Amino acid sequence: MDAAALIEQYQSGDRNFSRQDLAGIVLTGATLRGINWTEADLSGAVLDLANLEEADLNLSNLSDATVSGSILNFANLNGALLQRAALIGVTCEDAFLIEADLSEAILSEANLSRSFLTGANLTRARMQRSRLVQAFLTGAHLSGANLSGADLTAADLSRANLTGVNLTGANLTRANLAGAKLNWANLTQANLTDADLTGTYLVTMKGIHIGGLPHPTEPPLPSLQELERLEQKSQPTAPPPKDETAL
Repeated sequence: MDAAALIEQYQSGDRNFSRQDLAGIVLTGATLRGINWTEADLSGAVLDLANLEEADLNLSNLSDATVSGSILNFANLNGALLQRAALIGVTCEDAFLIEADLSEAILSEANLSRSFLTGANLTRARMQRSRLVQAFLTGAHLSGANLSGADLTAADLSRANLTGVNLTGANLTRANLAGAKLNWANLTQANLTDADLTGTYLVTMKGIHIGGLPHPTEPPLPSLQELERLEQKSQPTAPPPKDETAL
């Protein structure tokens, strides 16, 4: 199906385009609010500046797609594939991205406030200056992600994997980091005022700023290969078995 046919059907009242092969389709600036793209193939699609509010993209394939500047408020992207997708400046408030794959996606200056990213894969995602106020990132994978300058006020990052993440200058005020892994994370000039750090893994965490003076610039973050090695190294060692024959 090409773009003209899809828009014509949508304007006639049709909203169900689930499981359609729409790879590479160009829909720049289109208004497709409430469209159903469940399990659709939108890999490499161009959806910049589109209105996709309340769209159903459950289990869809948006890998390598460009969705920059688009509106995705209240959209359902649960389980969606968004690897390497460009979502620069996207407005995605109150959306559902549970267990979505956003690895290596570009989300700089994106607004994901109050969105559900539980268990999402954001490994190596670029999220500079993104807005994640009150977002739910419980158990999310953020290894090697760049969240410098991000606003994570009151975000839930409990049990999240933040190994090697760049949080330089990030606002983590009142954030829930209970049980999170912050090994080799860069927190230079980050604000952790009233953050919950209960049970947080803090191996060689860099430069915390909690209302004091900023710390000097830290060395570059480790590569993905180094992160994998450091994660294995940081795993707790099992205690030796008890000698049951001892008196």
